[in-house]
Amino acid sequence: MSTPPLLPVTNQQAVQSQPPINTPAFHTFFSRLSTSIRDGLSQRRPLAELVDRSSMARPESLTDALSRIRKNLAYFKVNYVAVIQL
Repeated sequence: MSTPPLLPVTNQQAVQSQPPINTPAFHTFFSRLSTSIRDGLSQRRPLAELVDRSSMARPESLTDALSRIRKNLAYFKVNYVAVIQL
């Protein structure tokens, strides 16, 4: 009967934790990201305005429908992204 193979064991002294990222470049990146997110969220439209059925009407033509879609995407883009993220 042969002996079972040994499992490798890590040496706890060899494993060192990484120091936290604390560079000016990281702080600049995080600051810009935070500002960008805040600016994006400030462009949200009221949900009641998004689902207002009284403002919905059948478009007269395909050109009118495409024009409305483009305008709605530009106006409600932050709301649409938030809904997709759910």
